[in-house]
Amino acid sequence: MTVYVDLVFLTNLAVDGTVLLTTAKVRKLRPGRTRIALSAALGAAYAAAMFLADIPYFYTFGAKVLVSAAMVLTAFGYGGPLRFIRIFGAFYLVNFATLGGVIGLSFLLKQAGSPWAAMSFTQQGGLLLNWQMQLGLFAAAFALSAWLFRSASFSAQNRERLETLIADVTVTVNGESIQCRGLVDTGNRLYDPLSRAPVMVMEASLWREWLPEGWAARLQTEPADQLVAEMGEAFPDGFVLQDRLRLVPYRGVNGNTRLMLAVRPDAVSIALPDCAPHSNRRVLVGLDGGALSSDQTYRAIVHPDLVPAQGSAPAPSQPA
Repeated sequence: MTVYVDLVFLTNLAVDGTVLLTTAKVRKLRPGRTRIALSAALGAAYAAAMFLADIPYFYTFGAKVLVSAAMVLTAFGYGGPLRFIRIFGAFYLVNFATLGGVIGLSFLLKQAGSPWAAMSFTQQGGLLLNWQMQLGLFAAAFALSAWLFRSASFSAQNRERLETLIADVTVTVNGESIQCRGLVDTGNRLYDPLSRAPVMVMEASLWREWLPEGWAARLQTEPADQLVAEMGEAFPDGFVLQDRLRLVPYRGVNGNTRLMLAVRPDAVSIALPDCAPHSNRRVLVGLDGGALSSDQTYRAIVHPDLVPAQGSAPAPSQPA
């Protein structure tokens, strides 16, 4: 078999550079291009040297780990043992994930009469997998594997970050409760202009049994004040929210001022992860006719004033 060392070097240079860049993205680092190029060249030179030098210790596990450590140090620096270990672990995790994806795709596309056709045994009883792949297909499979790993890592990080802002919300009205999960929005500064009570937002579908028939769906397309004007004073019998309804002005994304239908509950309890529930009485609950989250991760937007500051005792509140 003929091995072209220059192709080995260039292929490993591209692969190592991609792995290092993916590691940097996963760890949210911004190394210089020169450092990445030097680190990738170090790994490529080691791979090419394996075909030129007949040194037994050159192929051992310890030698490979040392070369990997040198690549990580060259690309990202040291910065302390904990930082180095985290980056080193992420570097190997990206390597294993991308290489596993390449091998999986190659065997998925490989056509063989039986599973044994891709296997052979050595004289010492070892098992060999006959793996051959064209360079173009290898590059495409590797790029796809790296992209999938990076996307999955970002998705997991974003979900983990989102979970820290998700709270369990319990709204109490006349002794009955409505429960859902809510996202704490630190940019929410919506207040009732009369009482100055903070306004949180919930999906109107959660209040379907409390509202007149059809209101939950109509709030998505029709103004809230129009619905209230249609009813006038002739609310349905047993409508317990009649004296609790409010119209709260807010500014939409296009800059126009609109009115949001809101309800004055008896209390709203907010429970963040690993924290005791915090009850609020001075609050309004605005009703949104749409879906606040496409995957229903949360169905309410929690006003930051409803969440107690860390280390502070909750202050008594009065009803709005």
